Amino acid sequence: MPQRPRFDLKPEDFVIVDGFATPPSAKYRPLHAFISSIKLILNKDDTRQVFEIVTALSRGSAGRLFRRFIATPYGRRVVTEPVKLEAILGDFPRLRAMAPGTLGRAYVDFMDEAGFTPQGLIDAAEEAGVGLVDYPELKEFSRAFRHLEVNHDLWHVLTGYGRDPLGEICNLIFTRRQTGNPGLKLIIRMGLLALKLERWSYPALRAAAEARRMGDAVDFLLQHDVEAMLEEPLAEVRKRLGIFKPEVYAAIPHDVKHSVLRPKMKKTQTERELEKGLPQAA
Repeated sequence: MPQRPRFDLKPEDFVIVDGFATPPSAKYRPLHAFISSIKLILNKDDTRQVFEIVTALSRGSAGRLFRRFIATPYGRRVVTEPVKLEAILGDFPRLRAMAPGTLGRAYVDFMDEAGFTPQGLIDAAEEAGVGLVDYPELKEFSRAFRHLEVNHDLWHVLTGYGRDPLGEICNLIFTRRQTGNPGLKLIIRMGLLALKLERWSYPALRAAAEARRMGDAVDFLLQHDVEAMLEEPLAEVRKRLGIFKPEVYAAIPHDVKHSVLRPKMKKTQTERELEKGLPQAA
């Protein structure tokens, strides 16, 4: 899927952070973010809308996160070598050969069950125009955020949150506490509101509070070498990182988790637009 250009940048627009070029803060577009959040509630699998919202509300948070990431030895290595996490996590035959109970095996089992690949998250980001592939000067910045994008499903596995609506929201809460992106706050609030309106007794708020505690308890997850952890037992990785079992979420029966906020639309917004031959919005 080709990238939809979001920026028209000139070299003088770039902001230099610790020797690396970064883009200026994206335009603040709250109405666009609100519309995208409605689309996401109608179909939680329309991942493009997450990137639309995050970009529309990010302001200066991307630059701050980039600075924090490259200040770590692993973050610096990711953007300079570079470390291509999508290739590491996309090597499914290697991951399937790992011992049961390891992080790598748990990850590929999760992806196989969902029918996902790391490339799917990259494509969703490109659809939203956040990849910045047209600007080679920003390759280190783009590499850092591709690394973050690909981590999303791995963090599902690490935290124990599934792909049901509440699991997705809790994983985003964890991500928000780790990265500080303000755009995620809107998705989280809209999602929790939709859950409570559909089923008031659902323990969504207690599960959300637990996810916030977990996100605060873990010390900047992006600083850790992912590949080095893949062959370790998942339980040991969680213990070392300070990730605890989300008891409130885990106590909800599987069928109940998947019975709320069932997708109102079977196809993503992008798929519907392409079928109709509509031009992709800038």
